[in-house]
Amino acid sequence: MDVTASFLAGSLLSWAMPLALLIGVLVWWMVVLRRRGGGEDA
Repeated sequence: MDVTASFLAGSLLSWAMPLALLIGVLVWWMVVLRRRGGGEDA
């Protein structure tokens, strides 16, 4: 049972971690672009 749980956790992390990283980068870029756009208008 431990092998199955370990394999399942590993397979979930193998796609969840890159997806979380991608979402984090996209959110960071949205914040940067929004801040840059607001700075040019003001």
